[in-house]
Amino acid sequence: MAQAFKVVFTGTLDPTVNPEDVVRDFAAVFKVGEQQARELITAGQARVLKTDVDADNARRYQAVLEEIGMASRVESMTMHAAGAEDEAQADAAPPEPAAADWSDSGAVADAGAVTDAGAVTDAGAVTDAGAVTDAGAAGSQSAPSLAKQAAEPTPAKEVLDVLGGQQPFGPVRHRASHGWYWITQAWQQFKAQPRLWLAAVALVYLVTFALSLVPVLGSLATMILGPVFAGGLMLGAQSQERGGTLRVMAGFDGLSTHGGQLALVGLLYLVGLFAVFIVAGLIAMATGVVTAGSMDALSSSDPDIVAAALGPGLGLFLLVVMLTMVPLLMLYWFAPVLVALEGMTAIEAMRMSFRGCWKNIVPFTVYGLALFFILLGASLILGLLGALLGAVSETLMVILMLLLIPLMLVFAVLVVLSIYSAYRDVFHTATQSSQGAHVF
Repeated sequence: MAQAFKVVFTGTLDPTVNPEDVVRDFAAVFKVGEQQARELITAGQARVLKTDVDADNARRYQAVLEEIGMASRVESMTMHAAGAEDEAQADAAPPEPAAADWSDSGAVADAGAVTDAGAVTDAGAVTDAGAVTDAGAAGSQSAPSLAKQAAEPTPAKEVLDVLGGQQPFGPVRHRASHGWYWITQAWQQFKAQPRLWLAAVALVYLVTFALSLVPVLGSLATMILGPVFAGGLMLGAQSQERGGTLRVMAGFDGLSTHGGQLALVGLLYLVGLFAVFIVAGLIAMATGVVTAGSMDALSSSDPDIVAAALGPGLGLFLLVVMLTMVPLLMLYWFAPVLVALEGMTAIEAMRMSFRGCWKNIVPFTVYGLALFFILLGASLILGLLGALLGAVSETLMVILMLLLIPLMLVFAVLVVLSIYSAYRDVFHTATQSSQGAHVF
Protein backbone atom coordinates (compact mmCIF):
# COMPACT_ATOMS: atom_id res chain seq x y z
CA MET A 1 0.00 0.00 0.00
CA ALA A 2 1.49 3.32 -1.12
CA GLN A 3 1.79 5.97 1.54
CA ALA A 4 0.47 9.49 1.01
CA PHE A 5 0.24 12.53 3.25
CA LYS A 6 -1.92 15.57 3.79
CA VAL A 7 -0.93 19.04 4.94
CA VAL A 8 -3.16 20.54 7.63
CA PHE A 9 -3.24 24.19 8.66
CA THR A 10 -3.80 24.10 12.42
CA GLY A 11 -5.72 27.39 12.46
CA THR A 12 -3.05 29.26 14.42
CA LEU A 13 -0.49 31.82 13.30
CA ASP A 14 2.96 32.73 14.48
CA PRO A 15 2.32 35.38 17.18
CA THR A 16 5.10 37.58 15.77
CA VAL A 17 3.47 38.05 12.36
CA ASN A 18 0.77 40.44 11.18
CA PRO A 19 -2.33 38.46 10.03
CA GLU A 20 -2.80 40.76 7.03
CA ASP A 21 0.78 40.11 5.96
CA VAL A 22 0.07 36.38 6.21
CA VAL A 23 -3.03 36.80 4.06
CA ARG A 24 -1.12 38.69 1.37
CA ASP A 25 1.81 36.26 1.38
CA PHE A 26 -0.46 33.20 1.24
CA ALA A 27 -2.49 34.68 -1.63
CA ALA A 28 0.69 35.59 -3.56
CA VAL A 29 2.49 32.28 -3.03
CA PHE A 30 -0.44 29.97 -3.76
CA LYS A 31 -2.13 32.22 -6.35
CA VAL A 32 -5.54 32.49 -4.66
CA GLY A 33 -7.72 35.51 -3.97
CA GLU A 34 -6.97 37.53 -0.85
CA GLN A 35 -10.56 37.23 0.34
CA GLN A 36 -10.44 33.44 0.11
CA ALA A 37 -7.08 33.45 1.91
CA ARG A 38 -8.45 35.77 4.63
CA GLU A 39 -11.50 33.53 5.27
CA LEU A 40 -9.24 30.50 5.58
CA ILE A 41 -6.64 32.11 7.83
CA THR A 42 -8.89 34.09 10.16
CA ALA A 43 -11.38 31.26 10.79
CA GLY A 44 -9.18 29.92 13.58
CA GLN A 45 -10.02 26.32 12.67
CA ALA A 46 -7.94 23.40 11.42
CA ARG A 47 -8.15 23.07 7.65
CA VAL A 48 -6.69 20.55 5.22
CA LEU A 49 -4.81 22.45 2.54
CA LYS A 50 -3.40 19.62 0.47
CA THR A 51 -4.00 15.89 0.22
CA ASP A 52 -2.38 12.91 -1.51
CA VAL A 53 1.19 14.23 -1.62
CA ASP A 54 4.40 12.35 -0.95
CA ALA A 55 6.58 13.00 2.08
CA ASP A 56 9.01 15.37 0.33
CA ASN A 57 6.30 17.57 -1.13
CA ALA A 58 4.39 17.56 2.15
CA ARG A 59 7.49 18.87 3.93
CA ARG A 60 7.93 21.44 1.17
CA TYR A 61 4.37 22.74 1.64
CA GLN A 62 4.87 22.80 5.42
CA ALA A 63 8.14 24.74 5.12
CA VAL A 64 6.51 27.38 2.90
CA LEU A 65 3.54 27.72 5.27
CA GLU A 66 5.88 28.04 8.25
CA GLU A 67 7.83 30.80 6.52
CA ILE A 68 4.59 32.66 5.79
CA GLY A 69 3.69 32.38 9.48
CA MET A 70 1.06 29.61 9.43
CA ALA A 71 1.36 26.67 11.82
CA SER A 72 0.78 23.36 10.07
CA ARG A 73 1.24 19.64 10.49
CA VAL A 74 1.70 16.69 8.15
CA GLU A 75 -0.47 13.62 8.61
CA SER A 76 -0.30 10.28 6.84
CA MET A 77 -3.19 8.92 4.83
CA THR A 78 -3.76 5.97 2.51
CA MET A 79 -3.88 6.55 -1.19
CA HIS A 80 -6.71 5.71 -3.58
CA ALA A 81 -5.90 2.02 -3.73
CA ALA A 82 -6.89 1.69 -0.11
CA GLY A 83 -9.96 3.85 -0.68
CA ALA A 84 -11.12 1.65 -3.54
CA GLU A 85 -10.63 -1.48 -1.44
CA ASP A 86 -12.66 0.02 1.42
CA GLU A 87 -15.39 1.04 -1.03
CA ALA A 88 -15.69 -2.53 -2.29
CA GLN A 89 -16.08 -3.75 1.27
CA ALA A 90 -18.66 -1.05 1.98
CA ASP A 91 -20.81 -2.24 -0.94
CA ALA A 92 -21.04 -5.66 0.69
CA ALA A 93 -21.91 -4.41 4.17
CA PRO A 94 -24.34 -1.84 5.60
CA PRO A 95 -22.71 1.57 6.11
CA GLU A 96 -21.62 2.43 9.62
CA PRO A 97 -22.44 5.82 11.15
CA ALA A 98 -19.55 8.26 10.85
CA ALA A 99 -18.38 10.72 13.46
CA ALA A 100 -17.70 13.41 10.87
CA ASP A 101 -20.48 15.24 9.06
CA TRP A 102 -20.13 15.14 5.26
CA SER A 103 -21.95 18.45 4.94
CA ASP A 104 -19.49 20.22 7.25
CA SER A 105 -18.04 23.24 5.53
CA GLY A 106 -14.61 22.12 6.68
CA ALA A 107 -14.71 18.85 4.74
CA VAL A 108 -12.52 18.42 1.73
CA ALA A 109 -13.46 15.85 -0.90
CA ASP A 110 -10.34 14.56 -2.56
CA ALA A 111 -10.36 12.17 -5.49
CA GLY A 112 -8.64 14.02 -8.24
CA ALA A 113 -11.67 15.71 -9.85
CA VAL A 114 -11.04 19.43 -9.52
CA THR A 115 -14.17 21.54 -9.39
CA ASP A 116 -14.69 25.08 -10.68
CA ALA A 117 -13.86 26.52 -7.29
CA GLY A 118 -10.58 24.63 -7.16
CA ALA A 119 -11.76 21.88 -4.79
CA VAL A 120 -10.71 18.30 -5.29
CA THR A 121 -13.38 15.67 -4.77
CA ASP A 122 -12.78 12.16 -3.50
CA ALA A 123 -14.41 9.21 -1.86
CA GLY A 124 -12.52 10.11 1.31
CA ALA A 125 -13.71 13.42 2.80
CA VAL A 126 -11.34 15.21 5.17
CA THR A 127 -12.95 16.94 8.10
CA ASP A 128 -11.87 20.05 10.04
CA ALA A 129 -9.93 17.92 12.48
CA GLY A 130 -8.26 16.06 9.63
CA ALA A 131 -10.22 12.79 10.09
CA VAL A 132 -10.97 10.89 6.89
CA THR A 133 -14.47 9.48 6.51
CA ASP A 134 -14.79 6.67 4.00
CA ALA A 135 -17.36 6.82 1.21
CA GLY A 136 -18.90 3.68 2.56
CA ALA A 137 -19.13 5.10 6.10
CA ALA A 138 -20.47 8.64 5.64
CA GLY A 139 -23.49 8.73 7.90
CA SER A 140 -26.63 7.30 6.45
CA GLN A 141 -25.72 8.22 2.88
CA SER A 142 -25.00 5.41 0.47
CA ALA A 143 -21.90 5.15 -1.71
CA PRO A 144 -23.85 6.01 -4.91
CA SER A 145 -25.32 9.14 -3.34
CA LEU A 146 -21.88 10.25 -2.21
CA ALA A 147 -20.47 9.64 -5.66
CA LYS A 148 -23.23 11.79 -7.10
CA GLN A 149 -22.53 14.51 -4.56
CA ALA A 150 -18.79 14.34 -5.32
CA ALA A 151 -19.51 14.92 -9.01
CA GLU A 152 -21.38 18.16 -8.29
CA PRO A 153 -19.51 21.49 -8.09
CA THR A 154 -18.43 22.30 -4.56
CA PRO A 155 -19.50 25.73 -3.25
CA ALA A 156 -16.62 28.20 -2.88
CA LYS A 157 -17.12 28.43 0.88
CA GLU A 158 -16.37 24.70 1.20
CA VAL A 159 -13.14 24.84 -0.79
CA LEU A 160 -10.11 24.06 1.32
CA ASP A 161 -7.75 22.46 -1.18
CA VAL A 162 -6.67 25.94 -2.25
CA LEU A 163 -3.25 24.66 -3.23
CA GLY A 164 -4.76 22.76 -6.14
CA GLY A 165 -2.42 20.52 -8.09
CA GLN A 166 0.35 23.11 -8.30
CA GLN A 167 3.51 23.34 -6.28
CA PRO A 168 3.53 26.31 -3.90
CA PHE A 169 5.40 29.17 -5.51
CA GLY A 170 8.24 30.30 -3.32
CA PRO A 171 12.02 30.19 -2.97
CA VAL A 172 13.88 26.99 -2.21
CA ARG A 173 17.07 26.95 -0.14
CA HIS A 174 20.17 25.61 -1.91
CA ARG A 175 23.73 24.65 -1.04
CA ALA A 176 26.67 27.01 -1.48
CA SER A 177 27.77 25.30 -4.69
CA HIS A 178 24.69 26.57 -6.49
CA GLY A 179 26.23 30.05 -6.57
CA TRP A 180 28.79 28.78 -9.06
CA TYR A 181 26.14 26.64 -10.81
CA TRP A 182 24.18 29.81 -11.73
CA ILE A 183 27.25 31.25 -13.47
CA THR A 184 28.03 28.06 -15.41
CA GLN A 185 24.40 27.78 -16.54
CA ALA A 186 24.50 31.40 -17.68
CA TRP A 187 27.66 30.74 -19.68
CA GLN A 188 26.08 27.72 -21.41
CA GLN A 189 23.04 29.77 -22.38
CA PHE A 190 25.23 32.61 -23.67
CA LYS A 191 27.31 30.23 -25.82
CA ALA A 192 24.16 29.03 -27.58
CA GLN A 193 23.46 32.48 -29.11
CA PRO A 194 26.46 34.73 -28.30
CA ARG A 195 26.15 37.35 -31.04
CA LEU A 196 22.46 37.92 -30.40
CA TRP A 197 23.05 38.36 -26.67
CA LEU A 198 25.92 40.78 -27.22
CA ALA A 199 23.79 42.81 -29.63
CA ALA A 200 20.74 42.84 -27.35
CA VAL A 201 22.68 43.99 -24.28
CA ALA A 202 24.72 46.49 -26.29
CA LEU A 203 21.51 48.07 -27.60
CA VAL A 204 20.17 48.46 -24.07
CA TYR A 205 23.44 50.08 -22.96
CA LEU A 206 23.40 52.49 -25.90
CA VAL A 207 19.87 53.64 -25.09
CA THR A 208 20.74 53.95 -21.41
CA PHE A 209 23.86 55.97 -22.25
CA ALA A 210 21.87 58.29 -24.51
CA LEU A 211 19.30 58.89 -21.76
CA SER A 212 22.02 59.60 -19.20
CA LEU A 213 23.24 62.53 -21.31
CA VAL A 214 20.06 64.44 -20.42
CA PRO A 215 20.81 66.40 -17.22
CA VAL A 216 19.06 65.17 -14.04
CA LEU A 217 15.95 63.75 -15.74
CA GLY A 218 18.04 61.41 -17.87
CA SER A 219 19.68 59.84 -14.83
CA LEU A 220 16.30 59.40 -13.14
CA ALA A 221 14.86 57.86 -16.31
CA THR A 222 17.67 55.31 -16.57
CA MET A 223 17.09 54.24 -12.95
CA ILE A 224 13.35 53.80 -13.48
CA LEU A 225 13.67 52.11 -16.88
CA GLY A 226 16.45 49.77 -15.72
CA PRO A 227 14.02 47.08 -14.46
CA VAL A 228 11.94 47.48 -17.65
CA PHE A 229 14.96 46.63 -19.80
CA ALA A 230 15.95 43.85 -17.39
CA GLY A 231 12.44 42.37 -17.56
CA GLY A 232 12.62 42.36 -21.36
CA LEU A 233 15.94 40.51 -21.29
CA MET A 234 14.44 37.98 -18.87
CA LEU A 235 11.61 37.38 -21.34
CA GLY A 236 14.25 36.83 -24.02
CA ALA A 237 16.12 34.35 -21.83
CA GLN A 238 12.92 32.42 -21.20
CA SER A 239 12.13 32.36 -24.92
CA GLN A 240 15.59 31.04 -25.71
CA GLU A 241 15.34 28.37 -23.02
CA ARG A 242 12.10 27.18 -24.60
CA GLY A 243 13.79 26.71 -27.95
CA GLY A 244 13.27 30.15 -29.48
CA THR A 245 15.71 32.64 -30.94
CA LEU A 246 16.63 35.72 -28.94
CA ARG A 247 15.41 38.99 -30.44
CA VAL A 248 17.95 41.82 -30.61
CA MET A 249 15.15 44.11 -29.42
CA ALA A 250 14.32 41.79 -26.49
CA GLY A 251 15.40 44.39 -23.93
CA PHE A 252 12.45 46.57 -24.92
CA ASP A 253 9.81 43.84 -24.59
CA GLY A 254 9.35 44.85 -20.97
CA LEU A 255 7.69 48.07 -22.14
CA SER A 256 4.69 46.09 -23.36
CA THR A 257 4.74 43.30 -20.75
CA HIS A 258 4.00 44.56 -17.22
CA GLY A 259 5.80 47.80 -18.08
CA GLY A 260 4.04 49.82 -15.38
CA GLN A 261 4.96 47.42 -12.57
CA LEU A 262 8.54 47.10 -13.84
CA ALA A 263 8.89 50.88 -13.86
CA LEU A 264 7.45 50.95 -10.33
CA VAL A 265 10.23 48.56 -9.25
CA GLY A 266 12.74 51.08 -10.60
CA LEU A 267 11.03 53.95 -8.81
CA LEU A 268 10.97 52.07 -5.51
CA TYR A 269 14.63 51.15 -5.97
CA LEU A 270 15.46 54.82 -6.57
CA VAL A 271 13.63 55.83 -3.41
CA GLY A 272 15.50 53.07 -1.59
CA LEU A 273 18.84 54.45 -2.77
CA PHE A 274 18.02 57.87 -1.33
CA ALA A 275 16.99 56.22 1.94
CA VAL A 276 20.21 54.17 2.05
CA PHE A 277 22.44 57.23 1.71
CA ILE A 278 20.45 59.13 4.32
CA VAL A 279 20.62 56.21 6.77
CA ALA A 280 24.31 55.61 6.02
CA GLY A 281 25.06 59.30 6.58
CA LEU A 282 23.24 59.33 9.91
CA ILE A 283 25.02 56.17 11.03
CA ALA A 284 28.40 57.55 9.94
CA MET A 285 27.86 60.82 11.81
CA ALA A 286 26.50 59.07 14.90
CA THR A 287 29.53 56.77 15.08
CA GLY A 288 32.04 59.52 14.32
CA VAL A 289 33.06 58.07 10.97
CA VAL A 290 32.19 61.40 9.34
CA THR A 291 32.28 64.59 11.44
CA ALA A 292 31.07 68.14 10.92
CA GLY A 293 34.70 69.19 10.43
CA SER A 294 35.26 66.67 7.67
CA MET A 295 32.08 67.82 5.96
CA ASP A 296 33.33 71.46 6.09
CA ALA A 297 36.62 70.34 4.57
CA LEU A 298 34.78 69.34 1.42
CA SER A 299 34.30 73.03 0.59
CA SER A 300 38.05 73.64 0.66
CA SER A 301 39.85 74.15 -2.64
CA ASP A 302 42.99 72.50 -1.29
CA PRO A 303 42.93 68.77 -2.24
CA ASP A 304 45.42 67.94 0.54
CA ILE A 305 43.01 69.29 3.18
CA VAL A 306 40.11 67.30 1.68
CA ALA A 307 42.21 64.11 1.52
CA ALA A 308 43.41 64.54 5.12
CA ALA A 309 39.91 65.14 6.44
CA LEU A 310 38.11 62.40 4.56
CA GLY A 311 40.87 59.84 3.94
CA PRO A 312 40.05 57.17 6.55
CA GLY A 313 36.53 58.43 7.21
CA LEU A 314 35.51 58.22 3.58
CA GLY A 315 36.50 54.56 3.40
CA LEU A 316 34.47 53.73 6.50
CA PHE A 317 31.53 55.73 5.18
CA LEU A 318 31.58 53.76 1.94
CA LEU A 319 31.67 50.54 3.98
CA VAL A 320 28.55 51.66 5.87
CA VAL A 321 26.86 52.47 2.54
CA MET A 322 27.69 49.01 1.21
CA LEU A 323 26.29 47.28 4.30
CA THR A 324 23.04 49.25 4.13
CA MET A 325 22.82 48.56 0.38
CA VAL A 326 22.68 44.80 0.87
CA PRO A 327 19.00 44.62 1.97
CA LEU A 328 18.01 46.96 -0.88
CA LEU A 329 19.82 44.79 -3.43
CA MET A 330 18.06 41.72 -1.99
CA LEU A 331 14.72 43.44 -2.54
CA TYR A 332 15.65 44.34 -6.10
CA TRP A 333 17.65 41.38 -7.42
CA PHE A 334 14.82 39.08 -8.55
CA ALA A 335 12.08 41.73 -8.75
CA PRO A 336 12.26 42.43 -12.53
CA VAL A 337 12.18 38.74 -13.48
CA LEU A 338 9.35 38.00 -11.03
CA VAL A 339 7.27 40.83 -12.46
CA ALA A 340 8.03 39.98 -16.10
CA LEU A 341 7.68 36.18 -15.91
CA GLU A 342 5.36 35.62 -12.93
CA GLY A 343 3.10 38.66 -13.36
CA MET A 344 3.59 39.82 -9.77
CA THR A 345 3.08 43.38 -8.65
CA ALA A 346 6.19 45.42 -7.85
CA ILE A 347 5.63 45.13 -4.08
CA GLU A 348 4.99 41.36 -4.22
CA ALA A 349 8.02 40.81 -6.43
CA MET A 350 10.35 42.79 -4.18
CA ARG A 351 9.17 40.93 -1.09
CA MET A 352 9.55 37.58 -2.86
CA SER A 353 12.99 38.64 -4.11
CA PHE A 354 14.11 39.38 -0.55
CA ARG A 355 12.87 35.96 0.59
CA GLY A 356 14.70 34.23 -2.24
CA CYS A 357 17.97 36.04 -1.51
CA TRP A 358 17.68 35.55 2.25
CA LYS A 359 17.05 31.82 1.98
CA ASN A 360 20.04 31.51 -0.34
CA ILE A 361 22.40 33.97 1.32
CA VAL A 362 25.26 31.43 1.32
CA PRO A 363 25.13 30.55 -2.41
CA PHE A 364 24.63 34.26 -3.15
CA THR A 365 27.83 35.02 -1.27
CA VAL A 366 29.66 32.40 -3.36
CA TYR A 367 28.04 33.82 -6.49
CA GLY A 368 29.09 37.40 -5.68
CA LEU A 369 32.66 36.40 -4.82
CA ALA A 370 32.93 34.35 -8.01
CA LEU A 371 31.82 37.29 -10.18
CA PHE A 372 34.20 39.59 -8.29
CA PHE A 373 37.20 37.33 -8.84
CA ILE A 374 36.29 36.80 -12.49
CA LEU A 375 36.23 40.57 -12.99
CA LEU A 376 39.38 41.09 -10.90
CA GLY A 377 41.30 38.38 -12.73
CA ALA A 378 40.31 39.73 -16.15
CA SER A 379 41.30 43.25 -15.07
CA LEU A 380 44.72 42.14 -13.85
CA ILE A 381 45.43 40.16 -17.02
CA LEU A 382 44.32 42.99 -19.27
CA GLY A 383 46.28 45.51 -17.19
CA LEU A 384 49.51 43.53 -17.51
CA LEU A 385 48.88 42.95 -21.20
CA GLY A 386 48.19 46.65 -21.70
CA ALA A 387 51.43 47.63 -19.98
CA LEU A 388 53.43 45.24 -22.18
CA LEU A 389 51.75 46.34 -25.41
CA GLY A 390 52.05 50.01 -24.44
CA ALA A 391 55.80 49.60 -24.16
CA VAL A 392 55.94 48.14 -27.66
CA SER A 393 53.44 50.26 -29.58
CA GLU A 394 50.71 52.79 -28.86
CA THR A 395 48.65 51.32 -31.71
CA LEU A 396 48.55 47.94 -30.00
CA MET A 397 47.48 49.68 -26.81
CA VAL A 398 44.54 51.31 -28.62
CA ILE A 399 43.51 47.96 -30.12
CA LEU A 400 43.53 46.41 -26.64
CA MET A 401 41.35 49.20 -25.30
CA LEU A 402 38.86 48.60 -28.11
CA LEU A 403 38.78 44.89 -27.21
CA LEU A 404 37.70 45.84 -23.71
CA ILE A 405 34.24 46.83 -24.99
CA PRO A 406 33.11 43.35 -26.14
CA LEU A 407 34.74 41.78 -23.08
CA MET A 408 32.77 44.04 -20.77
CA LEU A 409 29.63 43.21 -22.76
CA VAL A 410 30.31 39.49 -22.26
CA PHE A 411 30.57 40.07 -18.51
CA ALA A 412 27.32 42.08 -18.54
CA VAL A 413 25.52 39.29 -20.43
CA LEU A 414 26.89 36.75 -17.96
CA VAL A 415 25.40 38.73 -15.07
CA VAL A 416 22.02 39.06 -16.83
CA LEU A 417 21.79 35.35 -17.63
CA SER A 418 23.04 34.34 -14.18
CA ILE A 419 20.11 36.25 -12.68
CA TYR A 420 17.78 34.23 -14.90
CA SER A 421 19.44 30.90 -14.07
CA ALA A 422 19.34 31.75 -10.35
CA TYR A 423 15.64 32.61 -10.65
CA ARG A 424 14.93 29.26 -12.33
CA ASP A 425 16.93 27.38 -9.70
CA VAL A 426 15.54 29.20 -6.65
CA PHE A 427 11.88 29.50 -7.68
CA HIS A 428 11.36 26.60 -10.09
CA THR A 429 13.48 23.83 -8.66
CA ALA A 430 10.66 21.28 -8.98
CA THR A 431 10.59 21.67 -12.77
CA GLN A 432 14.35 21.20 -12.96
CA SER A 433 14.64 18.15 -10.71
CA SER A 434 15.23 15.95 -13.72
CA GLN A 435 18.32 18.06 -14.47
CA GLY A 436 19.86 17.43 -11.08
CA ALA A 437 18.59 20.40 -9.04
CA HIS A 438 18.07 19.73 -5.34
CA VAL A 439 14.74 20.45 -3.70
CA PHE A 440 16.13 20.28 -0.16
